[in-house]
Amino acid sequence: MSPSPSAGEVRSFGLLQLWDAVADGVPERECVVQGGRRLTWAEVRERTTRLGWFLTGCGFGPRDGAAVDWRSPNDTVGLLLRNSPEYLEGSIGCYRARCAPFNVNYRYRADELAYLLRDARPVAMVLHREFGPVLEQALALVEDLQPVLVVVEDGSGAALPAGARAYEEVLAGARPPAEPVVPSPDDVHVLYTGGTTGMPKGVIWRLRELAGRPCGIAVESLEAATRDAPRRGWLRAFVAPPLMHGAAAWFSYGAWSRGGTLVLSEDHSFDAERALELCRREKVTWMAIIGDPFAQPLVKALRAGAEPPGLSYIFSSGAALSPSAWSELDTYFPGLKLVNTLGSSETGPQAMQTSSAQPAFRAGPQTFVVSDDHTRLLTAESPGIGWLSNAGELPRGYLNDEVRTAATYKVVEGLRLSISGDRASVDGTGEIRFLGREATVINSGGEKIYGEEVEGVLRALPEIADAIVFGRPSERWGQEVVALLVAAGPELDRDTIRARCADALAGYKIPKAVAYVPAIRRHDNGKADYAWAGETFASLVAEVSA
Repeated sequence: MSPSPSAGEVRSFGLLQLWDAVADGVPERECVVQGGRRLTWAEVRERTTRLGWFLTGCGFGPRDGAAVDWRSPNDTVGLLLRNSPEYLEGSIGCYRARCAPFNVNYRYRADELAYLLRDARPVAMVLHREFGPVLEQALALVEDLQPVLVVVEDGSGAALPAGARAYEEVLAGARPPAEPVVPSPDDVHVLYTGGTTGMPKGVIWRLRELAGRPCGIAVESLEAATRDAPRRGWLRAFVAPPLMHGAAAWFSYGAWSRGGTLVLSEDHSFDAERALELCRREKVTWMAIIGDPFAQPLVKALRAGAEPPGLSYIFSSGAALSPSAWSELDTYFPGLKLVNTLGSSETGPQAMQTSSAQPAFRAGPQTFVVSDDHTRLLTAESPGIGWLSNAGELPRGYLNDEVRTAATYKVVEGLRLSISGDRASVDGTGEIRFLGREATVINSGGEKIYGEEVEGVLRALPEIADAIVFGRPSERWGQEVVALLVAAGPELDRDTIRARCADALAGYKIPKAVAYVPAIRRHDNGKADYAWAGETFASLVAEVSA
């Protein structure tokens, strides 16, 4: 775990100060690589400094009167970009100008994008040219918003938004401000959630906090960062998921904090065979993935004969990772350390698994379970089921949402906690067991069944590659448990599944009916699409009954 400031101490630096200290130690080392583009730490520092000058010259930076936790103390800048050096430069350039970058899902349509723009109220947008038309459509739906538009050329030939500036021209023409800007560790980064359980919400993280546990950073001082970076030339980290997702961005920040080199693919979607070849060519040692949506294609490519690269670590988060995929990855990568992390945008990492044989996540030292009424911590002396929560380095709150901030970030028994939408239990030994999101709970005959718990048991069966568990209406029980499955071998019938799960699950938790599909549909952040699952299951059952 990363060292966190002890009680009464405050970390004296944020992400920007940390990265500048790393750049002091390894100015000529490659900082980010994508295809033929290879930028050193010194070059990234120069380019981001110029972007910061440009934003400052536009009059952007700290805001007045933003002391409350649910307001940003910095002007916001949207990043509507695919994985690219400019995505990372955009974040750092914002930090240098004391602006708050925020992620934008590049798959959004105009209406979805307009919602985000109304909420974030950006003073500027940095975007790939291909997204210019949809951004113009979205801006037409938002009143009184005219952000400065900076366009990164991508060869798409898409129409340029009116008044847009070219990214490289902006950098070339930027000049130092008359008064130097001094960034603060208390400047912020806004991370928008995926919106899979409602509309996207902006989570306000101080850069001081992000320079620690949330990004897996373990640096005690800026001097240590400068001293230690030269020893880590071996660290070359491949970011497979889109940087617009928090897990990918935080992974990148963690690798950078150690003086590593980030490697990005030029592909617009994940191609496992090409990803493995890229890792071999670039001598990648760390890889970030999102659970089975990335692990299963990797395993398939390796089975087909793809040569494994020399990876030492794979970090997975954001979606379930099945024991079968984990076990196969271990087979193809002897000595590999695979770290499977549980967490959220609002909390940072809460627990991890480090072995496919480990049956459950192991809670971190700052992870707690809060009673249903949010008044006490559950312990071995007062066990039960409650809300999974985190203490320590936490966000300020939700952007422009006072009510949700107050509901999520509370002080319980003297600890400021982020109380998530996940359920967990504490037993008589004090062990924390993760049950799943409240939104996926199935209420069957008065019993609460956590779909994610059942999914984990099903995925542990060698014949099942993937599973999604949910409730369907039942005249007798109100709801009953059903599942969509992806076969990894011969399809198991319901009775066989019941028999195979009987040792791990109470009878009422085992699916009453199952159906098979070629693949589980997931949102672009790796989360399962439960609405699709319900509709698909109903249609499959209707076909059988017809």
